[in-house]
Amino acid sequence: MLVTGAAEARSIGWGIARALADEGADVAVNDVSRLDELELRAEELRAKGVRAVAIPADVTQPQQVEAMLARVVSELGGLDILASNAGIIRWQPVLDITPESLRAVVNVNLKGNVYVCRAAARQMIAQGRGGRIIITSSVQSDIQFSINPIYGATKYAAHIFTQTLALELAPYNITINHMGPGWVRSALNDPTPDTQTPEGIERQRRGVPLQREGDPYEMGRAVVYLASDDGAYVTGVGLRVDGGLMLGKF
Repeated sequence: MLVTGAAEARSIGWGIARALADEGADVAVNDVSRLDELELRAEELRAKGVRAVAIPADVTQPQQVEAMLARVVSELGGLDILASNAGIIRWQPVLDITPESLRAVVNVNLKGNVYVCRAAARQMIAQGRGGRIIITSSVQSDIQFSINPIYGATKYAAHIFTQTLALELAPYNITINHMGPGWVRSALNDPTPDTQTPEGIERQRRGVPLQREGDPYEMGRAVVYLASDDGAYVTGVGLRVDGGLMLGKF
């Protein structure tokens, strides 16, 4: 299997990789930077008794994506599960969004998903044994927040992309779903404006019905379900893993 965006130790990508490895899956971990950390992640997975490989690649570059998939197939023997998780966020109100920020977020969160899912689907079709594709989206595929409108737009796009691709890939026994985290204490969310003080963090917790933030490994367990035989009849849907955040706010 392949997990993109998994170099950071405090990331959803790493939570996904660990959860799947705990189920015995061989894992290729990917990221575009922090290559020393990426190799460390692979070493940690190998310590669990599975095969693991670190593959640096930029998901916004189709040629690099194709080369990454070729390495996964060569080194792990095929691709049955893809966790398309790479993503970035820019905390900017719409009036302050720069062309650079717009381009970066759309390139990674939207185009990157398309390139990686397309390459994975082609490989799975060629193998002829079906497959599982899980995209990391966000509660923002269903609800809206201010200050990061482009991020939210790309996550809603992931929702539509998932549904459409599910229809296209169903004849090949390939399921595609998206997993929508709520507030997760990950490195990606560290700059969140509302969590820069202890008081702000406590307000965030009170806004979640389960009264706590999510752990990246819990996001990984949701992906395990969607990738497993238990989730074989689930396709084209979004699974919110948010502690009831959407219910609490809306």
